[in-house]
Amino acid sequence: MQSRREFINKSLRLAGMAVLVGGSGYLLMRDDNGESCDFDFVCKNCRKAKECTLPEAKVFNGNNK
Repeated sequence: MQSRREFINKSLRLAGMAVLVGGSGYLLMRDDNGESCDFDFVCKNCRKAKECTLPEAKVFNGNNK
């Protein structure tokens, strides 16, 4: 038989683990809004540099013209 303290402890532990797994799953599976760089901010070699809206690409395009 489980005591009340053990039950509450296990329940809180399980709830905490569920929050961690759920939060991690959300962060991994969320939709990309299209404003992230796939090329690690190396604008010189990027194929999308002309239509990129990131501030780094705008600075690069301004200095490169």
